Amino acid sequence: MTSNEEKIKSLPQSKMTRRHYLLYILIVLFVYSYVCTVIVETQYAYYAVERERNVTGSVSRHASCTANKSTSQFLLQQEIQRVTAQWNAYGHIASALPALIMTILVGSWSDKIGRRVALIIPTLGQIFKCSFLAIAVKLEWNIYYLLIPFFVDGISGTLVAFISAALSTTADLTKYGKTRTFGIVLVEITLGLGVTTANITSGYLIKYTGFVYSVVTCLSVAILVLLLIVFLPETVQSKKNFQSISQIQYIKNSISFYIQKGPSRWKYIILAASFALSVMPTIGRNNVQIFYLLNSPFCWSSVLIGWFGAARSVSELIIGLGFVRLLRKCMTDRQMLFAGTLSAIGYYILMSSAVNDIMVFLTPVVGIMSHYPKPMIRSLLSAITARDEQGAMFGGLTAIESTSSLLGSVLANFIYGETVAIYRGIAMAIFGVYHFIALCLISVFIFREKREKKIEDVDVGDQKIIYTIKM
Repeated sequence: MTSNEEKIKSLPQSKMTRRHYLLYILIVLFVYSYVCTVIVETQYAYYAVERERNVTGSVSRHASCTANKSTSQFLLQQEIQRVTAQWNAYGHIASALPALIMTILVGSWSDKIGRRVALIIPTLGQIFKCSFLAIAVKLEWNIYYLLIPFFVDGISGTLVAFISAALSTTADLTKYGKTRTFGIVLVEITLGLGVTTANITSGYLIKYTGFVYSVVTCLSVAILVLLLIVFLPETVQSKKNFQSISQIQYIKNSISFYIQKGPSRWKYIILAASFALSVMPTIGRNNVQIFYLLNSPFCWSSVLIGWFGAARSVSELIIGLGFVRLLRKCMTDRQMLFAGTLSAIGYYILMSSAVNDIMVFLTPVVGIMSHYPKPMIRSLLSAITARDEQGAMFGGLTAIESTSSLLGSVLANFIYGETVAIYRGIAMAIFGVYHFIALCLISVFIFREKREKKIEDVDVGDQKIIYTIKM
């Protein structure tokens, strides 16, 4: 798209200052608060269901690990798993519906009124969620009251809205090409630091302080994020009147990339579809994996689950993404995207068939490149999008991520709850199927892009021949 390419290159780039590095601190802190909250609420729900059935968690899980599968202890544990997974699914339904609209709007708003507002909105949602959860845990409310903070979290855009704003800020501060790709990867690595820290500390927080003080810790970190956002310099250079464009137009801006005819339209569609499939396991994996590892034959403690989550995060988000700059010397973005998808498939195949702790701890090794699809697809889409449309593009992509990941979580929790007594690895295997379909779409994208490039090269060659003859 020639006009779009000219627009992309003509728009000014924001100058990066030392204060802009505060963005990475904000990402670590917010991700820590958010992920730690997810871990605590999931394990609290498991504990609450056990409490309702008058069983002690450690005794119950030990009995299910050593008992025959036909005994009452084992069957009771599978019922507890089913109920908790079902509650998790309802929670993500409550979050997914408002998040679909809000992630689009927040991203588009940021193009007009600034990136800091887009960072503040999900932070306020996180503060409310932690506050409500702390009160609910302290007063031992029924776990279905916790659907309220799920809904409010969705209204505020969830974690993906915060990351979308961070990515838009990165796009404002970087040039197109390798610099942009590295900037996006750096955001993902920073995200990984937050996830890793949350995984390591959450188990110890639960074990030594209990659920209430664990949530209060998450709340304190979220409040700190809100205070620090004030000191982050704005990167949107020319703010426009918020009321000058209707909310419907904001939504249209985010979906126009996929519906307006043009040479790049097919790229947006295929890459977005691949992205949707790649992120479907994101939330569901974290939730289902906790149930999976709490259950027989593993019966892990919250501390061991935390260390595994940390090992996985370090492998995928820090070591794996840390190799991106090195791999770029011998691989293209498309090749890394393809390799990353294969790595993800291998991760889920091994996890779904795991029968001991060693196999579980080998999964992060197999999946070391499994996080590559997200930053690679974001970089490819950002490269064909104008600078003043980055917020709208990332907002639309965030809506896809939010909807797909939450839908994937709902399906995963329902599937796990209904199949855990039959074969506990079915949900994990389905995650692998999502990535296999994405692999097929990526192959189509690479093949078609190469074919178009050959046609363009032939056209350019013909023009040179005609020009030479005329001379």
